[in-house]
Amino acid sequence: MARLESLRLPRRRAPVARGWKRVRWALLGVAAVAVTVLASAPAAWLAERVAGQTQRRVLLADASGTIWHGSATLALSAGAGSQTATVLPGRLQWDVAGWPLLAGTLRVVLNHDQAMAAPVTLAVTPAGWTAQAGAIRLPASLLEGIGAPFNTLRPDGQMRIDWSALRGRFAGNQTFGHLTLQFDQVSSAVSRLRPLGSYRADVDLAGADGTLQLKTTAGPLYLEGSGTVGRQARFEGTARTDPDAATQLAGLMSLLGRHENNVTRLRF
Repeated sequence: MARLESLRLPRRRAPVARGWKRVRWALLGVAAVAVTVLASAPAAWLAERVAGQTQRRVLLADASGTIWHGSATLALSAGAGSQTATVLPGRLQWDVAGWPLLAGTLRVVLNHDQAMAAPVTLAVTPAGWTAQAGAIRLPASLLEGIGAPFNTLRPDGQMRIDWSALRGRFAGNQTFGHLTLQFDQVSSAVSRLRPLGSYRADVDLAGADGTLQLKTTAGPLYLEGSGTVGRQARFEGTARTDPDAATQLAGLMSLLGRHENNVTRLRF
């Protein structure tokens, strides 16, 4: 009797356990397919996403490669409904790091072979984003997208934007950092006198708003003033000309503002 009690029958694998094993393998297979699809996702998908998120202000034309490693021709416009876009010579390249995604961070290195002096790393998390200090050269004609008075003046020339390390929060659409905009040899479609001058603008961003300071580095058109950027953007300043250019710039000055005390008052 003792011998019979010590004998044990072989256990059979439960059908439920076998079912879960199959499910796990199926899930691993689906994950492998998903990773393969994402790894080979064409850059055109990214181009469509960027255009939609920027209201078609930033366009990635002729995109090649994948969403992880690719390049495109960078075109900038005034936004949805705009009939024209400014195309920058050269190519914009991007590289997305895979491992930081596991920690919830999208880290991408951006570079433009002609407009940017060095690559810039952008990191995005669910709460906000950060960007390395950098610089980019753009045509001054892009200012038309801001609206008055640039859409009337239709400026031409070169614009260089330098920025410090920037950070932003998605909550409240807040940005923190400093930008310097240098406008060299600017001209206008409404004036035959070329160039009008060179100018520098310093922008300090402190959340949803910021401050702006404008000064002239070369004439014959001298612009000075200050203002705010953000939700309640405004600008107040003055414009004056060299005496020998006053007649040629009379029409332009009338478009800028009201003439008071030998200067033109700028209010936007």
